[in-house]
Order: sequence, then C-alpha cells, then structure tokens
Amino acid sequence: MQSRYLRRIAAAAVFALSPVYAAAPEPFPAKTIRIVVPYPAGGTADSIARLFSARLADSLKGIVIVENKSGASGTIGAETVVKAEPDGHTLLLTVTTQLSNAAFNVKPNYDPITDFAPIAGLTLAPMALAVPHDMPANTVGELEALARTRKLAYGSYGTGSSGHVMLATFNRRIGGQMVHVPYRGESPMVTDLLGGQIQAALLTVGIARELQKSGKVKLLATVGPSRSEFLPRLPTFDELGYGEFDWTFGVGLYTSSRVPAAVVARLERASLEIMALPDFQDRLRAIGAQPWGAPAAELKRRLVIDTILWNKTLARLGKLE
Repeated sequence: MQSRYLRRIAAAAVFALSPVYAAAPEPFPAKTIRIVVPYPAGGTADSIARLFSARLADSLKGIVIVENKSGASGTIGAETVVKAEPDGHTLLLTVTTQLSNAAFNVKPNYDPITDFAPIAGLTLAPMALAVPHDMPANTVGELEALARTRKLAYGSYGTGSSGHVMLATFNRRIGGQMVHVPYRGESPMVTDLLGGQIQAALLTVGIARELQKSGKVKLLATVGPSRSEFLPRLPTFDELGYGEFDWTFGVGLYTSSRVPAAVVARLERASLEIMALPDFQDRLRAIGAQPWGAPAAELKRRLVIDTILWNKTLARLGKLE
C-alpha cells in the first residue's frame, strides 16, 4: 500500500517538474485579409486602399483584398468590420470624421470609440471646393452671392459626411439657399457635378486637381488649417474669412476592438513600415494623398477628438437634411 502511494507521489513529482508547453500562437495571417472601404470604387479612399493592400500583402506574406461596401453614410462598411470574426482578418479603411459622425446621424449598431481598434493613420486628405467649369462664380464670395439669390444644389458622400457638414455650415453662415444631394461616394457625385446636376461639392484634392487640370471644374478654396501642398495657389476658407473650416481629415486603418492586442500590434508594425517607405509615399502623393504614418495611439486620439468636435458641430447645425 505504501509503495503504491510512493509511486503516485513520484509520478506527480515527475509531472510537476516536466516543462509546460504553451499552445503555439496561431500564424497570422491564416486566411485572406479584407480591407473594407465604405465608399464605392474609384474614389481617393479606394485608391489608397488598393495601393496599401498590395504592400500589406507583401509585408505579411498573405493575400489582401479590398472590398467596397458603401451606403448609409459609411455605416454599412463599418458594421461589417464590427460584426466580423475578431481575428484581425477584416479591416476598415475610412476617414476619422466619417466614422465619428455616423454615431450622431444614422445611429448604427456600434460605438466609434469603443468598438474599433485603431491600427495606423495612413494619410491626410485635404478637400477643395469645386464648381462646374461654366458656373458663373470664380471665387467663394461670388458663390456666396449666387447662393443667396437662387437655389443651388451641392453634393456630398452622404448625409452627415464631412462634405455635407462643411457645406451645410457654409450655407447656414451665409444665409444661402443651397440644397443638399447625398451620394454613395465621390465617383457618382463627380459625374453629376460635371453634368451640372449639382453646382458645388467638396472633393478630395487629388481628384479635384485632375479635374481642374482638364478644365472640367473650377476650384475656389480648400478646407484645412493651411494651404494644400497639392494646390498651393488656392486659398483656404479661413484665409477668406470663413471660420470653422480648419478641419484636416485623416484616413486611418481600423479593426474590431475584440481582435487580440498582439494581432493589432502586428498590423500596426507592418502598416508603419509601409508608410515609412519613400516610394510608397511618392505613390500616395501622386494621387493627392498626403502621407501621415501615425501610430495607433495617435489615430485613437484623433478619433476621440474628431468625435467630440463633430458632435458639437452637428449640435450647432441641428437636423441635417
């Protein structure tokens, strides 16, 4: 009896002294990575996503695809990421204000602060006010005079989008008669701007610059605290005496906040390494996107600040139509 007991003790001791092997971490990526863009194909955000996805695939030695899911002011694409399996294989590329304003306009099933894990800030996306080439306005002041005397239609990426809020603010300030027309993205909005169905729109500077070069639109001003490096001759709204137009729109990469921290950190490292490449920065500048390369903590701070400021702006404007 005693010998049996001693054998049990010895066996237990051997087990206790044996090395404990933790489960090996799962390889990442283990399947195709999807970058969800909440806008249609053809816009600046889509172009950034496609340039970035190719570099991310090389960096992670995996397959990375871009999936366009537009609609509902960007909330459809954002909700896709929140509801996806939290393994880091579904990412969201969007503008900070687009993610922020959705919480106050469309009432989505997510919180922009707590339901997303910022990965990295990729680019800054300044915007320019564009009007058709035959529009009888060559300055913001002349557009203001027209808007006070007759109805003008302006387009945006959707209700509550940055373009909508900025031009609604402008219209409210000047006492104009401008009417909002929402679109599902930049490409269909540009089509109607060139066709004369709308008379004004805020465009990303990359697309605005190309349309100006081809003589299809006139550019009147840029949004931001300083002049755009891509359109240095164009004044800012602030220079012209219009306040509340010093926003800088940042394009960032996010995933679900339920994704393990180690996976988010892996994606952050890869993203920042890509953003530091001079040739990649040149590719971004070629499409009018200013390289940013912000770490996750900075993008998180930007998202929180933009959400607070955007909420205050929307509260001042009241109901947006």
